[in-house]
Amino acid sequence: MAPYIQEPDMLSSSGYWVVERRIVIAIPNSSDHVDPQRLAIESPKHGIKHSLTEATPPLDTVHDLSFGMELKFLLPLLVQGEQDPEPEDHREVNMTQLRDSEATRREQIYECIAKSISQAGEESTTISRITKDASHERAFWKSHWIVKKANSAEPTPDEANLEGYVWLSVEVSSPSLPAKDTETKHRIEAVLRSLFSDHRLVANYTCEVHIHIGRTDGQPLSLTTLKRLGTLLWMGEEQIRSIRNPRSPNYHNVYTWGFETRKYSRLASRAQELVLREHGSAACQDGALVEDWQVAEVLETHPGMQTKDRKAIEELWKAGSHMELGRLLSGEKKPYRRLGFNFSAFGLEDERARNNPRTMEFRIMEGTTNIDYILGWLSICSALAEVAVLRSDGRYLMVLDRLIGQRHARSRSIGARRETDSETQGQRCGREFREMMDDLGVPRDVYRDLEAKVTLENEV
Repeated sequence: MAPYIQEPDMLSSSGYWVVERRIVIAIPNSSDHVDPQRLAIESPKHGIKHSLTEATPPLDTVHDLSFGMELKFLLPLLVQGEQDPEPEDHREVNMTQLRDSEATRREQIYECIAKSISQAGEESTTISRITKDASHERAFWKSHWIVKKANSAEPTPDEANLEGYVWLSVEVSSPSLPAKDTETKHRIEAVLRSLFSDHRLVANYTCEVHIHIGRTDGQPLSLTTLKRLGTLLWMGEEQIRSIRNPRSPNYHNVYTWGFETRKYSRLASRAQELVLREHGSAACQDGALVEDWQVAEVLETHPGMQTKDRKAIEELWKAGSHMELGRLLSGEKKPYRRLGFNFSAFGLEDERARNNPRTMEFRIMEGTTNIDYILGWLSICSALAEVAVLRSDGRYLMVLDRLIGQRHARSRSIGARRETDSETQGQRCGREFREMMDDLGVPRDVYRDLEAKVTLENEV
């Protein structure tokens, strides 16, 4: 059997060697032989050592990847005896009586939504059933769509003024689904079409679409994969967050938690401290060890990149455990614990993080009933995870190189006269979004509608 590589906090074999303190080479069979001289090689170009990950299977593969979705909506119920305030909506409206309690209404609605999911060919359950059976949601994470309350969702003033309606918030959570299974997106689309055709579901600025990325076996993604993903998200946050509408009342996360990593994470604070410290020191600071050849190569290619970005990436790669990385990519204060790129499940700082599955969560996309938006966003999140897993994938190099180049060029152009620009702000945002999607290999027809959204909504 060939040797394989594991991180120290993921070790499952009894025999191992430690290389550079953070990499473990495990030899499952005593008959296997590995020449110690081949465990790590010196790179004259970068002056750092690389583990021989290219010569061995990676810790994670694209076939290990899974994702789950949380969709938050509002649903109106028509009080019996009242006139329908939206008679032009030909979808059936759920009825309620004034004397019904909220608990009664919720149980009734949850069952109706679960029935629509089952009619799309999927297993479903409700939080009401789970509670009555004295069970727990985690027992259904891998098998069932779960219908429950969406805590953040509430009607807008205009929606609340529709006479005759009583509003309930609803969250629909998918099971963990294999990312590379060709049937997965067809299954999701079937569920969405069933839900939106059967019910008057509404998504406003208090609702969101959350995507969880993890492994099909429920184990955490490797530390290296998470570092590569964290590096990409740090540099690409502006392009990725451009899918949010700047004019939305929730653009700055008034109703939901999902703040910017580059502003509110411990990593941002630490990087800024290092920039100030270096600025006040006459001594030249040597670059820190980055144990990924693709990241190291891009950093070498951009010696003039912004100091804060370089320091942030170097600090990120110093993390020696999942917990350390999870806390570094989370905020210090509670409202910033779960950022737009949410790594808190690895930081284990509160009960919610300790009880949740070990996944990274995208909390960026606004709530929507546009199926193309939802499926497109899912494909983008999957592509970001895929290039982080594939450590020799040229797409990762292209994306990271372009993002660093764009940020450096923009910092040099600050203060330039606006009339000399050939693009509007919306056009620039749309172009940078498109270029990132192309570098990631996301098909044009998958992201086209989101690109149009980015361009239109980011016009000043």
